[in-house]
Amino acid sequence: MSAARKLAVVALVLALAVWLVRGRGGDSEEPVVELGRDVNECTENLRAIHAGFLRHAQRTGGALPEGAGVAVLGALVAEGDLPDTPAVRAQLTCPGPGAHPVSAVDFRRPEALGGADSAYAVRDLMDFPLARFPAGGGASEALVACDNARGMNHAGCMNVLYTDGSVRTFTLPQEIERGTLPPGTRTIPVGPGSPLPDLRVLSPD
Repeated sequence: MSAARKLAVVALVLALAVWLVRGRGGDSEEPVVELGRDVNECTENLRAIHAGFLRHAQRTGGALPEGAGVAVLGALVAEGDLPDTPAVRAQLTCPGPGAHPVSAVDFRRPEALGGADSAYAVRDLMDFPLARFPAGGGASEALVACDNARGMNHAGCMNVLYTDGSVRTFTLPQEIERGTLPPGTRTIPVGPGSPLPDLRVLSPD
């Protein structure tokens, strides 16, 4: 085989490999958003919060804190499921650059907490109680998410914690591509009026 034909074969193999990796043509690919460090930090925060919910459920025989919104996070601290330390307090709010700033919050007083005390929206456990916790598979439901109170907490995306402990990242381009959001949308609303069904059980307050 000539050198030219060998090069042509190598080029064809490489092109085929790229085609296979990209999903056979790329027309069906969803838009990709590059995730920043703040998105990964937010994911770790949400996993730490889920660990607090697990400890609460184990301690109470499966029950979760009563209430809605940020007060539920406060209950995890007030009842000892999460320690009241600076590191934990920092984990109880979204670190995204677009999130509203939060400081000096006393999470030991759940009854005094409101939406301004965390940039996370927490499930309304009064109006949307969980049949069981944790739940997995098709039964898994949203528990905590970036609140997007001033627009997107993170650039072009948001994180949602589910009852099985998984964290899913929703992006604006992907939701627009799927038709969930109209073209030109600049944020993903959270709460009862959200266009994403998973987010309607969350309380922005």
